[in-house]
Amino acid sequence: MTTNSKSNRPFNFVVFTLGIVRDGGELSDTLTGTGRAFATARGYNYTGKRKEEQTKPSMFFDVKAFSFDDTVSKLVQQVADLSKGDKVTVKGRLGFRKWVSQSGVEKEKLEIIASSVEAFDPKDANNRPSSFVMLTLKAIKDGGAVDFTQNGRARGKVSAMLSTGKDASGNYREPLWLDVVNVAQDDQITPIIDVIGQLQKGDYFTVKGHLSMDEWTDKDGNKRHSYSVWANSIEPFSWGDADEQGAIEDEPELEGEPA
Repeated sequence: MTTNSKSNRPFNFVVFTLGIVRDGGELSDTLTGTGRAFATARGYNYTGKRKEEQTKPSMFFDVKAFSFDDTVSKLVQQVADLSKGDKVTVKGRLGFRKWVSQSGVEKEKLEIIASSVEAFDPKDANNRPSSFVMLTLKAIKDGGAVDFTQNGRARGKVSAMLSTGKDASGNYREPLWLDVVNVAQDDQITPIIDVIGQLQKGDYFTVKGHLSMDEWTDKDGNKRHSYSVWANSIEPFSWGDADEQGAIEDEPELEGEPA
């Protein structure tokens, strides 16, 4: 395990295969507050099964693409042309938004700021749907003692946060809170589980793995959910001379939030 050395910039790279559930945005009136053309579409993480057959709940994303100016780029046009039922693999950056609607209801959503969009053919045996993430996170709790599942398999787990940058007013947005987890095939503590267990509150690290969402009902009958990264690898992250907060790149701010 080595310390990151590529310009000491945090990683935020994701690859998700999505089933589109809402057509792409119209381009005639879609300009950001800074006059840049953009388009957006909505989809759910596609696993190759119908949603009602999935054992895990679907994760829904807004897919966004931005031009450098008011000229509609090829990528923005691609997102605008997406239609309900399309299957695509999107590469880009993971975003998170949390807001209060006009009716006073607290809402949130996941986003992918797209860098590429490619058609996905589920009938192609060589294609596999993706939920891959490579994220630089900050541990918000100590990794703590490694425990074991009910089946006796060793497990490491740490709670962490992903910074989501600033809004148009210069205020930091709500971070995305998630758990980083790795489970061994047996009762032997693997190197990655050992690393997770040694993480301390405030440590930065880069994790590669797969994002998932869990849902449950609390004691008051309210539906709750949480996000987890099932880790394949973890490396410590050092900021070096980089600005811890300034290194987070923001996408252009849109006009308002959904109601």
